[in-house]
Amino acid sequence: MISNYKILNIQAHSWTEEDMLKFPTISKPISHGGFIWSPNGQFERSFQKVPYIVVPPPNKFPISLRLKEPLQKREKMPKIFLDNMLLYIESSSFSYLKVGNNLKAELNVHIVCTSEVLELMMCAPYEKKTGWSLGVTRYRNTMYICRIDSEKPDPFDQDYLKRIMQESWLRMLRSHCVFENGVEMHNQSAEEDCRFHGVFSFDLNGQRVLFDSPVLAEMNPNGSIGSPPNWADLQMRLLHMSRSDWSVHNRTEALKWWVKCFLLGVESLYIAHRDENAFVHNIKKTSVRDLWKDCEKDWSTGVCANFMVRLLNCMSQVMAPIDCPSTVYLFKFDASQGIVSYKGLQERNEYTFVSDWFRMMLDEHTNDLQAKSTRV
Repeated sequence: MISNYKILNIQAHSWTEEDMLKFPTISKPISHGGFIWSPNGQFERSFQKVPYIVVPPPNKFPISLRLKEPLQKREKMPKIFLDNMLLYIESSSFSYLKVGNNLKAELNVHIVCTSEVLELMMCAPYEKKTGWSLGVTRYRNTMYICRIDSEKPDPFDQDYLKRIMQESWLRMLRSHCVFENGVEMHNQSAEEDCRFHGVFSFDLNGQRVLFDSPVLAEMNPNGSIGSPPNWADLQMRLLHMSRSDWSVHNRTEALKWWVKCFLLGVESLYIAHRDENAFVHNIKKTSVRDLWKDCEKDWSTGVCANFMVRLLNCMSQVMAPIDCPSTVYLFKFDASQGIVSYKGLQERNEYTFVSDWFRMMLDEHTNDLQAKSTRV
């Protein structure tokens, strides 16, 4: 562990029986809307381009996932930290703003982050290989949290290569069965050109958490025009697995699937089954509850949720004295030891991610909110 990091009094790989049996108070997630993120990082607030899962008819199987061009030619979407969430808040007028005790505009949420942040926290108790780093800023009583890629992955690491290949296969699969508003696109790569993100919130032990996530929806034959989408998810696994393969799958991939679905309130999961030659033979719909029941001997939902709550509480305590949009605290998870450590970087630094325009937006809205409150 790097010497200038302080270790939190929290252990991811150790839990009590109470952690397993008692689930923390987390409200059902609320869907607020969404936005589109283009490959060049362009933000567009829109709810008109929702990607829907459309399972192909039986005669379309098997589906080949073999790449038509070398994997390395794909361009990676730029890392934009929390910019899109901050833009979404700004585009929501006064929906997420209030006048604080110091008569300045602040958010009416306690935590702003991405679903990836919450997923990493919930999966940490069972993660033994891959660590991560989070950047945390506290400004005007709200914590902002995003993933920080502080270390580059080893391009020759087998787990890394396997994950990259799995992601490429999943992108290829989506080109066959994920379409904007359920209508098939002419361009195979269109689903990747603009990623649709949903925005959600839930209350966690009295704290309101606002976050975004890339989402998919399923067709609802009983839904009326204008009704909110039924969120779903599409994943993929091997058609045939040994007992040991199933055990590893349940502790890793299946756990991540359940965590994401839990955070978004997703009830249905579409699982594609592929063979060793990258051919998908079928796509079956299953309930997220059944997924959990199949894995309840491999992991505990209570352990995952309680660790997330405990880590967020620790972060809140560390960040309590901070009120600066430029100061960033790095929280680092050592997966091999289950330890979380942190260090503070004061004032503006290379990890600062709360943009100046967002701070200025809050200042500009202060007078508007004060005038609005006096009229009421």
